[in-house]
Amino acid sequence: MNTKNSFVVVSSRDDHIRWLQSALAELGDIVVADTEGLDRILQIIDVTGSPLVFVDVNHQQLSQQTSVIEGLLTVKSLISVVAMAKSNDAELVLAVMRAGARDFIMPGEDKSQVTSLVRRLGENVPRAQQGRKPSKMVALANARPDGDTVMLALHMALAAAELEPKRKTLLLDLGIPQGDALLYLGVKSSYSFVDAVRSMRRLDETLIESAFAEHYSGLRILDMGKDASGMSEITSADIFVLLGTLRTYFPNIIVNLGGLPESDFLDVLLRHADQTLLVAEQSVPSVQRNMALLQRVCAHKLTVGPMSLVVDRYYNKLVPTADVIAKGFGIPLEATLPPCGLARLNVINSGLSMFETAPKEPYCARVRKLTQQLFGETQNPSTAKDNGILACWRRFKLLFAHEV
Repeated sequence: MNTKNSFVVVSSRDDHIRWLQSALAELGDIVVADTEGLDRILQIIDVTGSPLVFVDVNHQQLSQQTSVIEGLLTVKSLISVVAMAKSNDAELVLAVMRAGARDFIMPGEDKSQVTSLVRRLGENVPRAQQGRKPSKMVALANARPDGDTVMLALHMALAAAELEPKRKTLLLDLGIPQGDALLYLGVKSSYSFVDAVRSMRRLDETLIESAFAEHYSGLRILDMGKDASGMSEITSADIFVLLGTLRTYFPNIIVNLGGLPESDFLDVLLRHADQTLLVAEQSVPSVQRNMALLQRVCAHKLTVGPMSLVVDRYYNKLVPTADVIAKGFGIPLEATLPPCGLARLNVINSGLSMFETAPKEPYCARVRKLTQQLFGETQNPSTAKDNGILACWRRFKLLFAHEV
């Protein structure tokens, strides 16, 4: 099975969800349906391309839960439904099997049995049923809040729009500090990421054209907005559905995650990205904080796409070198970017990109090359396959301690 599979679970029991996440961590992501409403569950299945749906059942709500199973299979006859409950009560098992469930599991049992079941059922799912993402989404992560990650994200987005003008490009500026991309480009907007989640059912091309901020290059920008308090009401399923919807309208999506604290929100966005660039500076604090981010990815067993390193504000003659940092992280080195301090400051203060204010700066050429590697027809071979993050990060402390 593809390691980027997503599995939908319909459950309100946190203990069952945590157990399932632990059992299937190596196989894919668990997306929790935040309601037992059939339309909402079907929407999540469509976005995630999930080949399997787990439905929690109990005696109190058995009639409603078997109706959900029957409804799912009526609309999605090729998916597999697996029922789960805290006991293998004969009445429960018989009811869910009659409703069409392919199997029955008990949270807490041997995890290897569950993974074997999922692998077996997955082999029988036609390839067309397993969702294909119609666009490419690249995330930029940095454990430290600063203005450099958004600087890179907005210039990559502008370069992608320039590279393929007929393919719409979206910049999701969700990092900290909030709203910097709009400020740097001199663009105003009253519509935010939170607004997009709230108006998800109405999100179509008309709403995008009228509400999403637009730079005169054609680039669309959606940021967190000034008031992010509404994020507390947003579920992981909401984010999955929104990102899946945005993919249908934007072939190229760049996401700034710089400075975001450890959270489920960050985890969902990292898992949803096709590729992640870890943006770090050539300093011990930056390296240590970003190493901690990689360790968290490992500890939580997040199923993420290829990760590679960008060393920003890089000086060739200083240590640690970019190669040493990349080796310590256990991920490929994608690019190094020069400091260009005055040119960056001019971008911040002028409302114009560096492509306009200082087009001959080495930064511009390197960002364009990086964007070509990621969004051009020929992908960089170094990031086209698994880079072994989970196996390599433990080497960092020994390696980096000797080099600094």
